Amino acid sequence: MNTGRVENPALQLLGMAGLQLVPPTSSSMGPFLGLPWQQEAIHDNIYTPRKYQVELLEAALEHNTIVCLNTGSGKTFIAVLLTKQLSHQIRGDFRGYGKRTVFLANSASSVIQQAAAIRTHSDLQVGEYTSIERTFLWTQEKWNYEMIENQVLVMTCHVFLNILKNGILPLSKVNLLVFDECHLAIVDHPYQEIMTICESNSDCPRILGLTASILNGKCDPSELEEKIQNLEKILKSSAETATDLVVLDRYALQPREVVLDCGPYTDTSGLCQRLLHELDDAIYFLDDCSVPAHREDRDPTFISKQVLSDCRGVLIVLGPWCADKVAGIMVRELQKYVKHEQEDLNRKFLLFTDTILRKVHALCEEHFSPASLDLKFVTPKVIRLLEILKEYKPFERQQFESVEWYNNRNQDNYVSWSDSEDEDEDEEIEVKEKSEASFPSPFTNILCGIIFVERRYTAVVLNRLIKEAGKQDPELAYISSNFITGHSIGKNHPRNKQMEIEFRKQEEVLRKFRAHETNLLIATNIVEEGVDIPKCNLVVRFDLPTEYRSYVQSKGRARAPISNYIMLADTEKTKDFEEDLKTYKAIEK
Repeated sequence: MNTGRVENPALQLLGMAGLQLVPPTSSSMGPFLGLPWQQEAIHDNIYTPRKYQVELLEAALEHNTIVCLNTGSGKTFIAVLLTKQLSHQIRGDFRGYGKRTVFLANSASSVIQQAAAIRTHSDLQVGEYTSIERTFLWTQEKWNYEMIENQVLVMTCHVFLNILKNGILPLSKVNLLVFDECHLAIVDHPYQEIMTICESNSDCPRILGLTASILNGKCDPSELEEKIQNLEKILKSSAETATDLVVLDRYALQPREVVLDCGPYTDTSGLCQRLLHELDDAIYFLDDCSVPAHREDRDPTFISKQVLSDCRGVLIVLGPWCADKVAGIMVRELQKYVKHEQEDLNRKFLLFTDTILRKVHALCEEHFSPASLDLKFVTPKVIRLLEILKEYKPFERQQFESVEWYNNRNQDNYVSWSDSEDEDEDEEIEVKEKSEASFPSPFTNILCGIIFVERRYTAVVLNRLIKEAGKQDPELAYISSNFITGHSIGKNHPRNKQMEIEFRKQEEVLRKFRAHETNLLIATNIVEEGVDIPKCNLVVRFDLPTEYRSYVQSKGRARAPISNYIMLADTEKTKDFEEDLKTYKAIEK
């Protein structure tokens, strides 16, 4: 496509399709460019069913069906079409012969998303139910009111399981049961229990399963048929996909895939080995402590082990600079744990961990200033990532105020090494985030990217590193990043209020990303599936996918017309991952 810009010769490599394995090099990252300067050139007509969607709809009308399509191929729209085709059964009075359609999702955010899709594409009345704690107390009269008022009930699997067990909604009054992310039924999940109840009922409704990946772990392609048959048996359905794969590929755009060998990390200062030694000694000491515990989450050493292991993980993946930052964050979190801990022994272990983290910081201070980013103390993966992001910078004429704009933004949410235990810290953070929304980056229409990482703390600190890099390097000043993760550390922390605050913050992060107020999201697998986000032109697997489902789900987020899916590999892992990737591609084919 002619974009009207002068191409670097290296960029001509973009015309090469298929998988590329690129060895370590200090040269430009040009070969990984692929910017959707005209992202809206291909419009998805979401109101008109495509040929493959009609084909799958016909199958679903005939028998129980599992729809297997890639992320972004319109699985939810097929469910809406089926609901509309059967809507004559649910438009009647529920107190008479009228039935109801039930749409099940695995999370509250998915319930909200799917309910919105049904409202958009139909005139049906839709109710959404996300909280088992709230609906558990509802009376039969309250539920009857909901079922009379709404023709489609979208709810989490836990809410529906509670309804079934208490006889609130008999299956004879359900005409269609939709399972979103139905591959979860293969493992121990409420979907399995729901299907067990359906099996024992003679009035089992029509079943529709939606999945982008039947697999939940590593699998040889030869075992795939057995896995599919297992899911078909559990859901009493037939797995279907589009026969016209050419048509499907036209709409489910495939990104260019690149595996980058980032090279080994050379610890010239010896700091990394020193920090590893300190952390390993501390973890070994905790493992050696023989302390009786009735439950793992009440083990006095449980939180300490998890914190130090996470700090060690950040050190290995990101390097000493990030290990120092995460140690500072962890010290502040540990202060809250100590404050709420009642057991004296537990407090002592937490304070021991606090001391180790402060020692990590002291050792880092001997080698670099915490005030600014020092790229000598980050891993080659981080360097490569920054090089990739530089290739997505906007034209020079668009950068008229990028550095000034960035430097005037609010500082990162996490302050550096502080002993503050301010009760109102989270509320202050929320105020800061709201004010930042008034200053969206003027360049977010260029990059729309996700970086996938394994650990929560990797996401937190990598986001902070990218912000610091943007302050020092004008070529990265255009980036407006944020992070989204799953859960906080530990299980025995009084965190109901904190979890509610975290949920609101994550929803705000997603809102900004959807609105292109931010252009880069660092995320754990929480956004691999089941979360509505924009079509990305860059997806980076900072940590390599360890199973097929993770590979195909994260790759499915690179759905812009011209997009790149880049997997960053350490030298020692590259060869093994090439074998895994061959397996993933065989399964996909």
